[in-house]
Amino acid sequence: MMGKALRAHSYTLPQRTPALIDERMKLSPHFSLREFTKSQTAEKFQLYNIPREEAEVANLRALATSVLEPVRALLGKYVIVTSGFRCSTLNRLVGGAVTSQHLLGEAADIVVRGVPCFEAAAAIVAAGTEFDQLIYEVRLRDDSRTEWLHVSHKRLGGNRREVLTITRAGTNRTVRSGLHSAEDVEIAGGEHAA
Repeated sequence: MMGKALRAHSYTLPQRTPALIDERMKLSPHFSLREFTKSQTAEKFQLYNIPREEAEVANLRALATSVLEPVRALLGKYVIVTSGFRCSTLNRLVGGAVTSQHLLGEAADIVVRGVPCFEAAAAIVAAGTEFDQLIYEVRLRDDSRTEWLHVSHKRLGGNRREVLTITRAGTNRTVRSGLHSAEDVEIAGGEHAA
């Protein structure tokens, strides 16, 4: 009888309850975790797009305090996060790079309300804001144009202050070092993944 109890117990793994990470938590005075996890694609596919590791939350907090709060103060406008943390499935669904800093909570795609993206990028670079990457991204489709800024920050390790311009038109992508207005970028194809 005792042997049966031991055998049955040996097959039962202890239940581990993951630390609950509350989406309503404030990462900085003006940014909550929810702003970095919301995603129409995640909702559509019913994905759990919440950081599972405290390090990912710490990375998002560092991004909010070291980059987004200074950008908000510099420009005096709301900073809207259009894409922040991504679980691996979400990253794959949106076509993100396998090495994307979004996976680690180190990156966000943003727009600044009332400020053209190119002007916001130029101001961020000129102000000496600490970032790992700042990418001015432009997507051209038929007669429409969508622009945003990809900003990243490394909580641990050095931040490169790398500035890039990426323009996409159909399947063509042009990547240039530095900040270039979309009109100056010839669509020719290139390599980069943010």
